[in-house]
Amino acid sequence: MTSLAQRNPQAFGILVTLAGVMIFIPDALIMRLIGGDMLALAFWRGLLAGSIFLLGNIILAPQTMPRRGEWFDRKGLLIIGLNAGGVLSWCSAMQYTSAANALLVLAIAPFLAAILSFFFLKERIDRATALAIALVFAGVLIIGSGSLGHGRLLGDGFALMNALTIAAYYVTLRTTGSRNMLPHLALGSILGGLLAVPFADFEPVSSQQAMLIFLSGAIILPGAAGLLMLGPRYLPAPEVSMITLLEVILGPLLVWAVIGENPGQMTLIGGAVIIVTVTLHTLRRVTQPMSPA
Repeated sequence: MTSLAQRNPQAFGILVTLAGVMIFIPDALIMRLIGGDMLALAFWRGLLAGSIFLLGNIILAPQTMPRRGEWFDRKGLLIIGLNAGGVLSWCSAMQYTSAANALLVLAIAPFLAAILSFFFLKERIDRATALAIALVFAGVLIIGSGSLGHGRLLGDGFALMNALTIAAYYVTLRTTGSRNMLPHLALGSILGGLLAVPFADFEPVSSQQAMLIFLSGAIILPGAAGLLMLGPRYLPAPEVSMITLLEVILGPLLVWAVIGENPGQMTLIGGAVIIVTVTLHTLRRVTQPMSPA
């Protein structure tokens, strides 16, 4: 793998990003199969994923662990807090809305990142991106309109919050350079799990549920997140967005096919608006000539 990364960085980036997405695709289905209270699941997912991240970093790359003073500086605290918020908001979204709504709203994260970059990094938003932002938010409004009267609007709000935390997380990562933030990601996962405890309804779980919880928290979440942190180092952001769109499309379809969770007409319409917009915008970015250095 190391030789491939050196010989063909783009192919390596595509490979690891695609692998991360493929691991993530069944995540929503696994969460639905576990059932029960999603905030109780947030505790186990956060604790398991955070522990795997931390132990993996200590065992495989101890020299990259943060030095004294780097654990809880401003950027470290931002990554910890944003990841904790992501753990809570994702599981809360899955608690109160459909898997399709949660995943489709998540697709707007790159555009929220563009808005945050405009305000905090002073990066310009061109007209095409501004139009795409307007269209994806129109898609979110369509999805939200379908949730009215179905008890899903609160969950849609949590999904939007989750997309915002992910956008802020990636914008923050862009300011950290080559610094290893995996330990902070680990602490954020653990913190998010602990913060879920007061709101969680813990019930006895079967052996099958316990196995699925372990699969979700100790394998799917850290495996996919680790690969998706690596991929963008070798690929431009538009190509990463295009590959990760597979999760948004295939995840809800998998839940629908296996357990029959129908996303509803307005979700399909709003989701189509978001997916078409993201696809066209990403294709435009990918086919643009590189700016001269």
